[in-house]
Amino acid sequence: MSSRKSTRSVTIKEVASQLGVSASTISRALARPELLSAETRERVLEAVDRLGYQPNLVARDLRLQETRLIYVVIPTLSPFFLEVFRGVERGARETGYAALVGHTGRNVQREQLFLDQVASHRGDGVILVTSSDPAALLARRKRMPPVVAALEEIEGLAAPAVRVDHRKGAIDATNHLLALGHKRVAYIGGPEKQVIAGHRREGFRLAMTQAGLDPDAYPYLAVDYSVELGEQAMETLLTFHPSPTAVFAGNDEIAIGAIRAIKRVGLQAGRDISVIGFDDQRLASLYEPPLTTIRVPTEELGYRAILMLVDQLQGKSSGEDIVLPTSLVIRATTGAPKA
Repeated sequence: MSSRKSTRSVTIKEVASQLGVSASTISRALARPELLSAETRERVLEAVDRLGYQPNLVARDLRLQETRLIYVVIPTLSPFFLEVFRGVERGARETGYAALVGHTGRNVQREQLFLDQVASHRGDGVILVTSSDPAALLARRKRMPPVVAALEEIEGLAAPAVRVDHRKGAIDATNHLLALGHKRVAYIGGPEKQVIAGHRREGFRLAMTQAGLDPDAYPYLAVDYSVELGEQAMETLLTFHPSPTAVFAGNDEIAIGAIRAIKRVGLQAGRDISVIGFDDQRLASLYEPPLTTIRVPTEELGYRAILMLVDQLQGKSSGEDIVLPTSLVIRATTGAPKA
């Protein structure tokens, strides 16, 4: 009797009965989750996972027929993430897929809603470019199509990733400043809880420590990735005496904000205070003065991510991560400290 019970499929009516809702509510939670309240949606999805309910054969057949659709989840529509998506689109065209982007705005509720839509299996696979809510992602993992993480691995996801060695890039950026002769180096980082920001900060601290310098000589300023907040952070650093002779910024937008603050007090980036960014967004080479930075191969990252996902869909994936290297791009905003 127990073996018969373990192999019998749970029906949609049984799930509905457990929750005291209609079968149509269960169907909507799986197919159109955005039509339900967050509370109802979560109750239904928790019960579906707990009871092991599988959608009917029609839904399964739709998956087997392939939609040729890949979801790409990105946190913002910034130039950086659009470059990643451009690479995904290139790979999609080459492999006969269509790519649909969904941006969460770093909003946890929006990310959860989009993941619920993805979990309804209306696509062949998912490329996740970072996550604001890894716990919600893991809770939905069993109901999602094949996944590839891009830019960073997501802890506990058990999915292959195409990622970047952010720590090594930060070491290279810091060592560039140290090789120029700087000893008073400050760091303006990205959001404190973000994994990538943490790796970049670790690289800075490691390089400073290995050089026998104090990485905490100036306060660690954690800001969101924006020109305005980079400018404000640099204004704070300029109040210190002695002020830093070089600044490593957690991304290019923060770096450009720092340069604006330096200009406003009559100083020049590269001559009076060196500034180095991270990512090599298009604005880095167009800004005046052109920004020294660490290049992240964003388009290549997106391209390799979709090829990895297609291999996974075709049963050819090795399951191993791909780590793409960064590179130092020297332009006009770094130089030797003034004597």
